[in-house]
Amino acid sequence: MEMYIHYKALPEGKSLTDVVGELNEVLEDVGAVCGGETGRIDLDLEDERANPKHAQMAVKAYLQRAVFPPDTTVEIGCMEIGIYE
Repeated sequence: MEMYIHYKALPEGKSLTDVVGELNEVLEDVGAVCGGETGRIDLDLEDERANPKHAQMAVKAYLQRAVFPPDTTVEIGCMEIGIYE
């Protein structure tokens, strides 16, 4: 299953390389960053048996702690959710 992070800006003081490394740590057992494009980070949730809601909540918690802008969203199953909702 794929998950996407849509962002307009990275947190102050963080590079895309920093964010990718930190997301891979957050998802170490259930997925990994698998690509992206400008303004989007693609995540692949590897374990089909795991509830994708757990990965989504872990990613949202990371994005909040990293202080991503409020217009950042997480998309899973064609549904976008704001990270502060």
